[in-house]
Amino acid sequence: MPPRSTSESTNRQAASRSPDADNYYQLLSVPYTAGAAEITKAYREAMKRFHPDRVRPDQRPAAEELCKDLNRAYRTLSNPVERVAYDRTVRDQEVQDQIMRRYVGGFAGPESGGVDPFAQALKRNLTPEERADRQKSERSAMISLLSIFLVVALGGIGLILIAALVSFAVRQVF
Repeated sequence: MPPRSTSESTNRQAASRSPDADNYYQLLSVPYTAGAAEITKAYREAMKRFHPDRVRPDQRPAAEELCKDLNRAYRTLSNPVERVAYDRTVRDQEVQDQIMRRYVGGFAGPESGGVDPFAQALKRNLTPEERADRQKSERSAMISLLSIFLVVALGGIGLILIAALVSFAVRQVF
């Protein structure tokens, strides 16, 4: 696939965004777990590529809007307090979008660009201690479920045997 020109990429990004759907992480092309240095680097690279002075004159309005969005994204994500507040709204919006895609359309699955039902994009990697704790709790849950199943199954078998004995005794007496 041939590389896109700067103006084509600028047009595509400016046209594909709506004010309701801005996601600063996607705009800067950084993961949700990105650190301050990674965000700064991505911001500077994006500004170099899409600065209005670097595009054709007919593409400047779109580039200006994109740069405004990039500035807003960088300002929000580089401030720890604003980033925490923004992360809450993004996570809420992501969950809402996934629900809408799942029930309104987009059943293709995450690997084909569809719904990400487990929100993998928002999850961080577990530490080894957390993984061990999760395995231990899953084992405990499995043992509890098996115990309950055995008690219910044996109770049902016991009731069937008691009913059979009572039935046998009633037939012998009458």
